Amino acid sequence: MRRLLSLLVAIPFFLLLLLPAPGRAANVFNVLSLQKMELEETRGIASLECFPFIINIGSNADEAERVRQCLTGITTLSSALEEVPDAGLRIVGISTRFLRSGGFQSLLVPWDATKEDMVRALRDNPPLEEQKRFIAKVQDLKKQIQSGLHIRQLYCTFKISNEQCLRGYQTLAEVEPGRAMSRISWAAVAVTDSHLTEKDPAVLTLKFDDTVETMAGRLTQDPAAEEWKRQKKVYAEIQKQYGKAFKALNLPNFFCDPGLVQDECLEGAKNFNEAVKDSGMRQKLWGTVTVHKYNTLIKSDHDDVFRYDLTPAEIIRVFSEKPDQSQMQVSITLAEKLEKRTKNNSTGLRAVCDLEGLRSADCAQGFEKFISFVREHREYRVAPPFTDVMFIDGARLERVNFALNSKVRHSYIYLDVHSSTEEMAEHLRRFGVSKN
Repeated sequence: MRRLLSLLVAIPFFLLLLLPAPGRAANVFNVLSLQKMELEETRGIASLECFPFIINIGSNADEAERVRQCLTGITTLSSALEEVPDAGLRIVGISTRFLRSGGFQSLLVPWDATKEDMVRALRDNPPLEEQKRFIAKVQDLKKQIQSGLHIRQLYCTFKISNEQCLRGYQTLAEVEPGRAMSRISWAAVAVTDSHLTEKDPAVLTLKFDDTVETMAGRLTQDPAAEEWKRQKKVYAEIQKQYGKAFKALNLPNFFCDPGLVQDECLEGAKNFNEAVKDSGMRQKLWGTVTVHKYNTLIKSDHDDVFRYDLTPAEIIRVFSEKPDQSQMQVSITLAEKLEKRTKNNSTGLRAVCDLEGLRSADCAQGFEKFISFVREHREYRVAPPFTDVMFIDGARLERVNFALNSKVRHSYIYLDVHSSTEEMAEHLRRFGVSKN
């Protein structure tokens, strides 16, 4: 990695060098990605996420503001790490609270914490010998639990502290396997801070402060199956009341977030059904539509999220921003045409668009700017091992976190599709072969 950095033009090692030229605003994600590269190289930070566990995002504008807040937090953290370079961090989350978890190498940091607060948090770590004793205690408990219960993978999420994790394991170790439990084999059990399902519905969640009886009950009853029975009943009711209307809309998937109760889910379906009676809404292309407790987001050309109590009039107002089907087809055709024009260009880079969460119109604009860059910088050659530039929506937390921690980030240059032509040129120049 160090050899790589020597090949790059002006890869920053001091935060001030990350900033744009005076008088010009920075593209938030582009600066964010450069800071992650620096922290990875100089501080050993393997994973860095922006608000990894946030549920209440709000709107697209609120989401973009969270990305800006993340940059603020990372900038402050980078400064704090200069005073505590031996903090031993591997996993960092810019969040809304301080929380050290995951075996003393991970830390959640409030985005608006001061440098002094962050320095104190970085230094607030037990001595190495105490850490080893704690980890040994946890490992012993895990062995005891897995020898008595049919659990193949047992872990704590990063949402809870080390002490909370230990408390959860201690309670779980008191669960006595009964006859019914012995017939159930769990692929994975996660100790966390709620009973909501993880991204993988096959993972059983236990709260760290559950009682022995609650843990035993969840291990016996398969709550995922119970949750599906509840959801199935709700979806059957939605199909009964609105199925024909949704089918006429060519709506392939209508989901309710697991955090919603039945009445909230049905309220969302009713409001959406009323909204799509509007002729303009029927001209939109709908993919996966999700009713949520808090959020209203246009995620891509197809997929959308809206708050369950959003009125039909508000749904129409928000989603009027979605392109009509005819407009979308024009954008898709243009993006495909422009992608072909970017192939085998002189830079040594293949230009691609993020397949998730990127509007086709934005993708087309990204290709247009890249073609302009190639035309105006004919001498530019990318430095190895970089091979691709991928345009992402730098205002979306999910895609920002994907790019910051992508397995191919050492060969892909991730670039915000909303970058101006000048911002794109400045960012790509940092990855060019030095003329010296």
